[in-house]
Amino acid sequence: MSDEVFVVADRSLELATGEAAFSYELAGDVFTERLTLDTELLGAADPARLDAALDLVHLVMGTSYYKLRAPGRVAVGRPLTKAQYAVAEAAYTHGLGEFAAVNRLPVPHAVQWDVELTDDVPALAGGGGRGPLLPVGGGKDSALALVVVSPATALAINPTDAQRDVARAAGVPLIGVRRRLDPLLAVRTADGGLNGHVPVTAINSAISTLVAVLGGFDPVVFANERSADEETLEIDGARVNHQYSKSYEFERLFAAAAGELGVGYFSLTRQLSELATVAAVANLPGLRGEILSCNRSYTQRHLGGEATQRWCLHCDKCLFTFLCFAVFLTPDAAVEMFGGNPLEDLSLAGGFRRLWATEKPFDCVGERAESAAAMAHLAGSRAWGGCPVVRELGGEAASFAAVTGATVAGFLEPRGEHAVPEAHLGPLRRVLAEGRPPVT
Repeated sequence: MSDEVFVVADRSLELATGEAAFSYELAGDVFTERLTLDTELLGAADPARLDAALDLVHLVMGTSYYKLRAPGRVAVGRPLTKAQYAVAEAAYTHGLGEFAAVNRLPVPHAVQWDVELTDDVPALAGGGGRGPLLPVGGGKDSALALVVVSPATALAINPTDAQRDVARAAGVPLIGVRRRLDPLLAVRTADGGLNGHVPVTAINSAISTLVAVLGGFDPVVFANERSADEETLEIDGARVNHQYSKSYEFERLFAAAAGELGVGYFSLTRQLSELATVAAVANLPGLRGEILSCNRSYTQRHLGGEATQRWCLHCDKCLFTFLCFAVFLTPDAAVEMFGGNPLEDLSLAGGFRRLWATEKPFDCVGERAESAAAMAHLAGSRAWGGCPVVRELGGEAASFAAVTGATVAGFLEPRGEHAVPEAHLGPLRRVLAEGRPPVT
């Protein structure tokens, strides 16, 4: 471990302008990331709750800069509660697991902390009066949440057309936060700095909680599914999970820190498989045509409006999402939704096969057995059985699924732990009950 220290330095918020700044120090450089919040939404938040919310953002946002050199030591200038420290520790270790694996660093990534812990937490003064705040990414999961949780307000960080379209189709108002990375980050990365995945959901959770405190929203409702708990790969017995900050383990850690601020935090879809969510969204034609889960459509060019967002039908996320919707849609309906049919392209067979491989893609895709069960189902259907990729992989997928007894029907039932309040379980169950049956 080097003698370098990553310093979580200063942060500020100008309520008059909605500008927040978060500074970090590493190897002689000072990096400052900025958020622009909608001033119309900023209320007179309790100063102690606001300070704690800013601290959460400051901590987890720092992973983007820490990774340049990954020194293994972090110094924090302000005292932290034990709950805040637990979130930070998880974000910099398991949250940077994929980054460590890709850069051939020890896994799990170890970090030493220079921090003062405090037992002082803000005095809670009642929850927000403006209802739930739903961060949306533009995909099927957040689309389902927008239908179930009503009334609500949607939140997008650096909003894109995909996020605006989903919120509009659901009839839910959308507010936006602009996030600007320090330009020096790209310079130092180009100079040879380390690069890789950071726990984006942790960062978005912290920003959402800050907005909730400032705007009087409660709770913050994410739509992270059950499959986020499945590791992407194992290295010497250590689990590496691309989706760690979407996992139930992280949800519980973050909920404790958000709870200190008087803000509830949970995932509505925690008990659901990807297939269960797709079954519900497939039955909502006015909404399903607006979703987008293609990672290649969320580049800086797309975020800046310089390129049109659409399904690429080649990336891992596109292939997985198409596979799931194919279970519930006819080929014509699927082509209308996605703009093409990747199951007709044999050159993509390897991409589909990776979805149930021992080492899954580093992407937000479902469980291995779930993908295999979906392909096996298509192989037995009249509608899809003739597609070249289905003919190529159907038998292999069926054999894989048979090892665990995985079936599409088995993935449609909610199961596992969750923290969803009873008030939201009823509406969720009703929407799931109306879901579309698999095609035959």
